[in-house]
Amino acid sequence: MITGLQAGFGDPIGAPLLTELRARGVQMVRLDMQPVTSPAAFAALIDEALVAGLRPLLIIRPDQAAWMPVGPALDVEVLNEPDLAGWGAADYAATITDVWRVLGGRHRLWAGGVSNCTSKTLVWLLQVLQRLPVDIGASVHRYPKNGATPSAPQEGFKTRTAEMDYLLRVVGGRPWGVSEVGYHTAEQRTGWWFWTRRWHWTDTQVAAFVASELTWWKHAGAAFCVVYQINDDLGDTNPADRFGIRRRDGSWKPVADVFREECVR
Repeated sequence: MITGLQAGFGDPIGAPLLTELRARGVQMVRLDMQPVTSPAAFAALIDEALVAGLRPLLIIRPDQAAWMPVGPALDVEVLNEPDLAGWGAADYAATITDVWRVLGGRHRLWAGGVSNCTSKTLVWLLQVLQRLPVDIGASVHRYPKNGATPSAPQEGFKTRTAEMDYLLRVVGGRPWGVSEVGYHTAEQRTGWWFWTRRWHWTDTQVAAFVASELTWWKHAGAAFCVVYQINDDLGDTNPADRFGIRRRDGSWKPVADVFREECVR
């Protein structure tokens, strides 16, 4: 399994940081290319990852398929979490098919990038995949419910094993991967009213959880697993701001060490 990191959001990352990521065991960088406005900038972001020896996984808009280079073969997702953006399965599948035709087999296309592995979301993914050529892969995201550890199942399943079994039935014989997985250190709340408890996962706990996820997905047969994401942001209470493997000052958190081969058993 290829281990990756969500590291790009439309701007250059820079050779020093990309080189350090590779030294830490990161093999793939997921780059959100959707904000990019020119083919030249698009090509430059791909090139800096390739020069650093990292495998890019690109999130593109449908119109950006025409900007894809002839070679080398790259990994491509079309849009991010389209199930949350109101896309119907049929319309999204038609868009994927259009991009597949434009790419002409030159690149590896992964469909879905769905927001989680709940039963409802996986049904949506199944409806997409049933409309697609079999050589198009599938990708999913997987985030825990509030306060849940890696062993806890998503909504619609009694166990995580049952959740995994259903995901494998959905993807069938296609290649598949996990393009986002992660745990945050922002405040969480459990209980209600007088019994509300405010707490957060520690950096050490997050590192252990992410290492467990990488092991889980490797044994399940995923082609890749991408950890979300590279940096913490300014907020302390918004979960989206506390998924980083680096703190706001640029220092590395314990979770940054899970990419090393010895941590992915």
